[in-house]
Amino acid sequence: MKSVLVGITGPALLTVKARFLSPEEFGYIAVILIIVGLFRLMESFGISQAIIQRDEVTIQESSTLFYFNMLLSIFMAALLYFFSPLIASFFSLPILEEYLRVVCIIVLVTGPSLLFRAYLEKMMLFKFLSLIEIARALLNLGFTTFFLVLDWGVLGVIYAQILTATLTTLAITGVAIYLKAAAISFYFKASKLIPFLRFGVFVSAKQLMSFATKRLDEVLIGYFLTSEILGIYHFGKNMLEKFRSLMTQSFGKVLFPVLTKLKNQPPKLSFAYQRISRYIAFGAFPVFAGIAVTAHLFVPVLFGEQWNDSIIIFQVFSVAVSLLILTTAVSTSLLYAVNKPDQVFYLDAATNTIYFLTLLLFASEGMLAVLLAYSGYVIYKSVIFQIYANKQLTDSIFSYISAVSTPAASSCVMVIVVLVFQLISNMVLSSSIQLVGSITIGIMVYVSMIWFFAWETLLQIKTALTKGEIA
Repeated sequence: MKSVLVGITGPALLTVKARFLSPEEFGYIAVILIIVGLFRLMESFGISQAIIQRDEVTIQESSTLFYFNMLLSIFMAALLYFFSPLIASFFSLPILEEYLRVVCIIVLVTGPSLLFRAYLEKMMLFKFLSLIEIARALLNLGFTTFFLVLDWGVLGVIYAQILTATLTTLAITGVAIYLKAAAISFYFKASKLIPFLRFGVFVSAKQLMSFATKRLDEVLIGYFLTSEILGIYHFGKNMLEKFRSLMTQSFGKVLFPVLTKLKNQPPKLSFAYQRISRYIAFGAFPVFAGIAVTAHLFVPVLFGEQWNDSIIIFQVFSVAVSLLILTTAVSTSLLYAVNKPDQVFYLDAATNTIYFLTLLLFASEGMLAVLLAYSGYVIYKSVIFQIYANKQLTDSIFSYISAVSTPAASSCVMVIVVLVFQLISNMVLSSSIQLVGSITIGIMVYVSMIWFFAWETLLQIKTALTKGEIA
C-alpha cells in the first residue's frame, strides 16, 4: 500500500510541476535537486547504515553521533550558502544563487531525521516509517500544488520542500523519542565516531558513485547547454524513473532475501532467478513499450505542447529503462546473494568509467548525444551484468533469453499493431481519442498474445502475488 501511494505521487508531482512551470524553470529545479541530493549524501556519510549494521549502539555512541550529525548538517548548510555564487556561475544561472541560499534550510532541517530514521529501521519499526513516508509524499504534493497555483514558481517548489522536510523531521524525531528508539544525553567523544566513520566512508563512496552516475548527464547538460534543454531532459528522464520505481518498489526489498535463501541450492536459484526475471519482463516490457509508442500523443495532452521536445526522451529512455529494471533489481541482487559484492563494485566502476568518458566527450554536442550516451550505457551495462549473473546459475544465457522472449515478442507485436492503428486513424481522430484507442488496442493485443502463448505464466504470477510463492 505504501509503495503504491508513494509511487503514484511521484508522477503526479511531476505532472503538476509540468503544468505550472516552464522548461527553463524545470532546469532550475533539476540543478537544485542535484545539489540537495549531493549535500544530503555528504551529511549522512553512511552513518545510518553503520548504525543499522552494529549489533548494539550505546547511549554514549548514540549521543556522540547525534551531535556530530547536527554539526555536520550546520557545516553542510553553511558550505552550500557560501558556495552558492560559484555553483550559479558554473551553470550560468544567476538567479540560482538566490534559490540555493533558501535551499540551505532543507539541508539543515533534514540532518536530525537521518539519525533517528536509522534507529527506527534498526528496530524494524517500518510501519511508522511507512506512515510518515506516505504523509511526506502527500504533503509535498499538496504544498507544491498550493504554491504553484499561487504562481510562486520555483520558490514555491522550494518552500514546499522546506515545509515537508521540517514536518517529516519532527515526525521521525517525535516517533523515535516516543518509542525510545534512541537515547541521547549530553555526551560527545570523538573516539566513539571512528568505528562508524570507518564503515560509513565505504558506504558513502559507493553512494556518491551511484549518485554521480545518475546525475552526471544532467550536470553536463546544465553546463554545456541551456537551462531549458536541461529542464526538458530532466522532466522526461525523471518521469520514467518514477514509473520504474513504482514497478520495482513492490518486490525490490524482498528480492535479495529470497535469492539469498537459495544461494546454496544452484538449481533452485537458477529456477527462481529466471522465473522472477520472466515475471518482471511481463510487466515492464509492455508498459515501457506502450510509453514509447504513445509519447507523441500523451505528452501534449497531459503536460502541454511546451513539453513536445521531451517526446524523444520518453521514446528512447523507455527501451533503456525496461532493461535497467532487470539489471538493477535482479542481476545485482543475485550477485549480492552469492557473496559477490566485489564483482558488483568492479563492474559498476568499469561501466561507469566508460559512461563518464563518453559523456565528457559528447555532452557538448547536444541533448540527443547525452540521451544516446545514457541509453547506450544502460544497454551495455545490462548485458554485462546479465552475463556475469548467469555465470552463477546452472542454466545457460540462452535459457534466460528464452524466459523473457515471450513478453518481449508480445510487446513488439503490440507496438506494431498500435502503430498501424495510429497511421490509419491519424487523419481522422483527434490526439486524445487516438491516445485512448492506442492504449485500449495495446492492452487487448498484449493480453491476447499472453493468453494464447503464455497463459500458464499468468497463473504463476497470480500465485506469486497472492501466496508469495515462485511457482
